Amino acid sequence: MATPLPDSSRSSEDRPPAYTARETPAYDDSPSLTAAFANLQLKEVADKPTTDQCLAHLKLLEAFHQLREDVATTDGLYGIDDGFIYAVHPGQENRTQQAALLLKLREKRWAIYVTKAAKRYERWWQKTTPTGTSMPTQHGLIGVYMTWGQNEGTARYHKNSLPPLDVLMVWHAHLLNPRDCLEDCIRYGRTPFWNTGLPLATIDTCINNDTLEYNAGDQAPTYFTETTGLPWNSLEDNTQFVLQCTGCSQSMHVPWTTASSLNSWKGPNPGELETGFADPHFMAMCKECQVPCDHDALRAQKFRLDCKALLDNNLPMPGTILDLQGRPDPPEFGNSIDTHPGLFPNRLLKAGLATSILDMLHPSRRSHWSPTSTVNSIRTQIETGLDDKAMLEKARGGIFPPSREEKVAVRKMMSRYWTNSSIFALDLVGAVIRQGSFIEKMHAIDWLHSPAVRSTMQRLLLKYDRYFTILAQHPGRTAVPTLDIDLAWHTHQLCPPKYYRHCISKTSRFVDHDDKIPATTITTSFEWTSLIYQTMFQEPYSECTCWYCEAIRESHTPSTARIIFRRGTHKKIQKYLSRISNEKCGPHISAHNSIEPSDREATALAITQKQKLDRMYDKVRKRQEKNGQKPADRNNASAAGCTYPYDVPIIVPYYTPYMADPYITGGLYASDPSCGSYAAGATGNCCQGTCGGGVALGACIAEGGPGGPWGGGCATGLGGGDVGGGDGGGDGGCGGGCGGCG
Repeated sequence: MATPLPDSSRSSEDRPPAYTARETPAYDDSPSLTAAFANLQLKEVADKPTTDQCLAHLKLLEAFHQLREDVATTDGLYGIDDGFIYAVHPGQENRTQQAALLLKLREKRWAIYVTKAAKRYERWWQKTTPTGTSMPTQHGLIGVYMTWGQNEGTARYHKNSLPPLDVLMVWHAHLLNPRDCLEDCIRYGRTPFWNTGLPLATIDTCINNDTLEYNAGDQAPTYFTETTGLPWNSLEDNTQFVLQCTGCSQSMHVPWTTASSLNSWKGPNPGELETGFADPHFMAMCKECQVPCDHDALRAQKFRLDCKALLDNNLPMPGTILDLQGRPDPPEFGNSIDTHPGLFPNRLLKAGLATSILDMLHPSRRSHWSPTSTVNSIRTQIETGLDDKAMLEKARGGIFPPSREEKVAVRKMMSRYWTNSSIFALDLVGAVIRQGSFIEKMHAIDWLHSPAVRSTMQRLLLKYDRYFTILAQHPGRTAVPTLDIDLAWHTHQLCPPKYYRHCISKTSRFVDHDDKIPATTITTSFEWTSLIYQTMFQEPYSECTCWYCEAIRESHTPSTARIIFRRGTHKKIQKYLSRISNEKCGPHISAHNSIEPSDREATALAITQKQKLDRMYDKVRKRQEKNGQKPADRNNASAAGCTYPYDVPIIVPYYTPYMADPYITGGLYASDPSCGSYAAGATGNCCQGTCGGGVALGACIAEGGPGGPWGGGCATGLGGGDVGGGDGGGDGGCGGGCGGCG
């Protein structure tokens, strides 16, 4: 139960902390609460996840949940005071507005903390992860491709060398973007890190079975500080962030946030207009060269440095190393590395395009504020290069026009920069925040303290095997997992080599875990996945009786089927579901990767899908009432998978489980983790002549087909259908988000 609003009648000194995190329950000595995960066997070498590994993963997720609650509810952290809610919305009559603002205050604390955690992980990754080789050059990639999969060593992590929990959390999120993590490890020569994965066995020894708190002992903090120069506790870290000026490369000390004043939380967009590094409108002026710096400038600077490394050292650009199936595969037999389609962006840049881009981005041109020094301006230059036949012929050895895979490679390269200025292939802040939605649902279900938890893990591992069967048999479709399948899937990805081998053996591709998919695509694809699972295995896909899952089942169970097959499959499924007594605990759709598309067409599609769900739910309600059953409660947000965020009792007016997390306020982050545009020309979208909208947001790529108009997909090695036959695409299909660039 959520705690009440903080008492405004007392002074800040004598009243208890507002909305404190839930107190740890006083566990008794009964083995029933911890016996299932007290002595886990985590040394197994099976290529697929085990029951004990899933349990160890659940323990870690609960530790992450407790960390979020502790940080978010620390009154006054980063100068953000819970008492702001009374100054902005005074009076008992404004309790609803006070609760809404309190939610944003706590979310902002967490947003700042995660931004710091991502930078701390970056430092730890650079300083401590072992290197197997140096950064491979473009021609050196042939050696990587030809020897991939051979043993290149592993990293050894013992208890004393584990990082703090905030860094561990970012590491976890990095691994759950498997293609991006693989690319990063190849580019930076850190294959041993990839081979090792997350050391669950060692981490498990650091998590208390009763309190589920993380404690790595006394020596780990010393080792972490000695190797990184950072304190173990992030809250003891510097109050300012140090970055290099994009003009003169001098160190600049900038605040993490400017949201510590009361005025920041007044007005129609409280907390969303701030200018610190963890804020969306970051702005700082270099004292040495007077060149301003913002997030756009840092992203453009990342491209400039990568481009220089390509020209000076022949180091390939991000996004150009893996093929469309996510594999580090060599060129086809008889072809040279110089004609490898995935490396096309490097050849295009070296054909002369890089010169014009570097000239545009040169620091000397930024002696005053220049709006051309952005990723959008880089996109414009690339579009110009793609229209230059002489440049294209030079890049392709006289062959024109670019192939589909070469066009996709350009988009993949650009996806590394739109919302990301880090050294990695993706914005890890957004990855952690989106993963947080899944963590909160795991906490709400609380499988760990179920007496049948081992049976639950065994059942979800069976469903995971079946899920991969669907992926293998339907490579052009987007398959959306349920929460129980997603737990097994995430656990598998924490051991990258085993997950990679499993994917290749089952599907011939490295199945990505795309964590940016439009909500509209998720619900359509979930309906398809539910139907195909029920057809193949004669069991319900979602073991849940919330109104949404009932409506989805209704959509693919015609009324005639209930008459004709009343003694068959449908009757068996209904009998199975009747045994589920607690609808809140049903593992239904997993939508932590759902984002809200901001373009008009996607909004119209969302309205259409809502209307369809309304019709299906109405059918379910009438049938259940006719049979004397209590209809699934549509107004119960917790039953639909929506829990109280940061322990604040806020309920959204309309919520369905496929939606993006309604409690993520995009304006509190440097880059909105829950929203993206797939419209032609939108930020993060089309370089004319490349491909559809999904790739820009980091999605995997699709051949044409019915997988959905935006590509990506929860788990299709090739994704949805926006490349190769998109609605507006010409000459091989480049439609979808591009609206006809081909």
